[in-house]
Amino acid sequence: MRRWLVVFSILAVGPAASAQSSPDVADAISGEVVRLLYVQSDRHWHKGEYAHIVNLNRMVVAAWPRFTDPYVDSCWLLWSMGRNADAEVLYDQGIAANPDSYELYYEKGFYLINRKKDLKGGLKLLEEAVSKRDCAKIVLHTLAHAYEKDGQLQKALETWTRAAEDPANPGRAAARVNRERVRRALEGRKQE
Repeated sequence: MRRWLVVFSILAVGPAASAQSSPDVADAISGEVVRLLYVQSDRHWHKGEYAHIVNLNRMVVAAWPRFTDPYVDSCWLLWSMGRNADAEVLYDQGIAANPDSYELYYEKGFYLINRKKDLKGGLKLLEEAVSKRDCAKIVLHTLAHAYEKDGQLQKALETWTRAAEDPANPGRAAARVNRERVRRALEGRKQE
């Protein structure tokens, strides 16, 4: 493909310019092609052509494996169409390509809990997500709710406390309300 792009760049900008910067020109052209593929996937969304979106996004992530949006979009579409196994494979590919980012751990964890009813598997992924430096604050809320759902009220309380005390968390007020609710539930357990 790179050879094709170099040839295209020579034709597009002329031999003198391309001789000086053919790798840069080829990268720019390939980057623009991939960007346009992703833009095209949005056009298919509005037409309800979900299989096309998944196929276009597979091309996008083949070129830009660190771009997480196409994984997230495609996985959601796949499991929404009942293609759970395909979604899980794509989640795993995204995690492998982005091991230091929270996003695909979170997305797969949320999917496992809500779609597959696999609370243990989902909790493991949510715990991994919150360990990442780029983790969105709202993921703590999801993890705390999952702990509650699993009956792990002490862990839920600790997670709500972490969320409530984080000054960068825009959902601190909600976290404080939930923390108090879980605290009361724990006290109720002790009195039983």
